[in-house]
Amino acid sequence: MTEMQMASSSSASAVHTCAPGGCVANILMMGMGHILRTLTHPVNCRIFKNRCMPRMNYRIDDVRALLALHRSLSFVRGAQQLHITQSAFSRRIAQLEVAVGGPLVERSTRRVAFSAQGLELVRAVGPLLAGLDEAMEEAARCARGASGRVVVACLTTVAYALLPRVLDAFRRQYPQVRLHLRDDTGLRVTAAVQQREAEFGISVLADTQAGLHAQHVADDPYVLAFRRGHPLQAQAQVAWSELAPWRPTALHLTSANRQQMDAALAAAGIALPWFDEVEHLSSMLGLLRNGSAIGVLPRLALAAGGAELETRALVRPAVVRRIGLIRREETEMGQPAQALWTLLAAALGTASPLVRR
Repeated sequence: MTEMQMASSSSASAVHTCAPGGCVANILMMGMGHILRTLTHPVNCRIFKNRCMPRMNYRIDDVRALLALHRSLSFVRGAQQLHITQSAFSRRIAQLEVAVGGPLVERSTRRVAFSAQGLELVRAVGPLLAGLDEAMEEAARCARGASGRVVVACLTTVAYALLPRVLDAFRRQYPQVRLHLRDDTGLRVTAAVQQREAEFGISVLADTQAGLHAQHVADDPYVLAFRRGHPLQAQAQVAWSELAPWRPTALHLTSANRQQMDAALAAAGIALPWFDEVEHLSSMLGLLRNGSAIGVLPRLALAAGGAELETRALVRPAVVRRIGLIRREETEMGQPAQALWTLLAAALGTASPLVRR
């Protein structure tokens, strides 16, 4: 179609679908228009001049019939391959010829022969349809857990403390499914789920999380931790207002844990007791084991590497992290992801450092 013909047959605002190629590409687009991504240009198309066409409708089943006819060179045998009647098979070939606007098969009483256009279409769409079938089969295998992977975002403390035994149980159910774990802070876990970088996550639940479905599973209380032999070991619990003279070490102000504790103390009218600060939990644990400091951290963090430390409950007020599983509201998880969600929820609900909801 020339530019002059295009202009005379459509208004300037009309839109055509342009296949960036010659005759083979045009035929390929006619046969597999829903598989290939096309480019849309206005009617005054100067980029792909003489190669513009309106979008067409066709059926994949009709394309399969054409390929079966090419393999068998017989309408009878082609129909048998697709397990349909010969009349239904003939209709599929005819429908495809109507869709492309020209003959694909030359029929006679003695033999079946393909037109040049028909042979080009077969050569172009055969590999594409095989690839489409393989992609669909792989998607089905992933959906039922025969292959594929699950991407999970998770609090680092939860991953360290609970994931090993959960993963053992998951492997028994889905031995061929790979796990991609994104262990990080609560804020980044939530962001990974919101940005579709993970199917679901285990995070600290906020009061409002727009667009997310959350299952609150357990509470993780903040506790005071220190090396054995510290004078505070004699107390069964410690009030926040008693901490300042002991100059506790805190996580950095950018930490979500620190922000939650500071907000709770401010609401209770208690001055912040912090003296030193560290960026990372591993640094905090090192100072505590050495006896160089006392510190406040989530109880689950000690399950991840502080078994030799003493802990005491912090009261007045009691401050906890709300731990739960999150996913996007519109997400429907596959079987493997749903199974892992269920296993993690059960593990969190029974973990000894946590308070089950």
